[in-house]
Amino acid sequence: LPDCSEDDFAYDLDPAGSFMDSSYQVIKWQLYQSNKWTPLTDSELKDLPQPTFRVDADKGFNYSPSDESFVCQKKNHFQVTVHIGMHGHAKYVRTTEGVKKIDNFCLHFKGIKMESPTQTIKVEQSQSDRSKKPFNPIRVDLAADQVTKFTVGRLHFSETTSNNMRKKGKPNPDQRYFMLVVSLQAHCGNTDYMVAASNCERIIVRASNPGQFDSDVDVLWQKGHTQESAYHVGKVGVNTDHPEEALTVHGNIRLTGHLMQPSDIRAKENFKEINSKEQKENVERIKIYKYNYSEDFAESANLPPNFREDTGVLAQEIREVLPDAVQETGDVVLPNGLTIDNFLVVDKDRIFMENVGAVKELCKLTDNLEIRIDELETMNTKLLKLKRYDSLKSTASSKSCSSISTVR
Repeated sequence: LPDCSEDDFAYDLDPAGSFMDSSYQVIKWQLYQSNKWTPLTDSELKDLPQPTFRVDADKGFNYSPSDESFVCQKKNHFQVTVHIGMHGHAKYVRTTEGVKKIDNFCLHFKGIKMESPTQTIKVEQSQSDRSKKPFNPIRVDLAADQVTKFTVGRLHFSETTSNNMRKKGKPNPDQRYFMLVVSLQAHCGNTDYMVAASNCERIIVRASNPGQFDSDVDVLWQKGHTQESAYHVGKVGVNTDHPEEALTVHGNIRLTGHLMQPSDIRAKENFKEINSKEQKENVERIKIYKYNYSEDFAESANLPPNFREDTGVLAQEIREVLPDAVQETGDVVLPNGLTIDNFLVVDKDRIFMENVGAVKELCKLTDNLEIRIDELETMNTKLLKLKRYDSLKSTASSKSCSSISTVR
């Protein structure tokens, strides 16, 4: 079973299971009430190892250095991704009342007050049509001996933290905090049992835009070690306030140089040459389209009107041919309120390398054809020589017969 704790990120943990390195500008998580987790058993009532459980906050939280805390706006949505790794087929939970049959597993979300963890805060989910509906636990189907990923978006807290107002432009010394708790619960009849859970570090939930509170914030950009360079810890967004990668750009990039990528053999291992024939077959299966981006998506991605027509591939089709060239990036909320769930992006460099392999295979075919053509030309030359020799021989024979007749 893969270790989901190293799926996308790797952090050092202290003995309590919390993150130690403060240089990572991502919200940190730790185990929540692990002493209350309920053991799982299989169909033969054999105890199973605790499932691996990791939570990532994908968007909606901004770090405020002056507050030394992550801040989110109550009206803004946040999104989390949960990675769950099951060991074996869990059929029962072993409780203090005995063994209970599991009907299903669900993800539960709640907020708790840091100064009073017994007080809970409701977490709600906005609907794509902006209608009001109760936010019930989300049922999840877990495969045995696999890590399953679930992304839940459009979440927000039902209330704000206390003492958010600043004093003389400085953080309020009586500032109160929430912590978000995400738990995996086994539902057995009308009762549910906590199987695994994590809570995030302290957060501030404000009714106003977090940016309004950052006038006295220390600049996160620092001078780099090399000349004329700048250094920033965290993700950078251009035309977007929720960057998902080290650099996320909504719009075009104008580049006069080159994109340089690491390729040193000393940094690589597990080499295996790919069959170029298979790569050629994969390229033959890829369809190329000419298309236009929808107006709503183009607006959210800051694409100007003259850049909304493009030529390329479709991620869903590429996933059938080259699964490792397609990745999910979470939900994308459009300006009209609609949401594209699990938005897919394509790694075009991966497709380019497949094209290189296909070209190599075509070169092999071309070389074989050239060799065959040379062989045929050589054979044709020999046949012409034989034909010319037979013609000369036939002419000489005719002249000889004619001379004999004359002598007689």
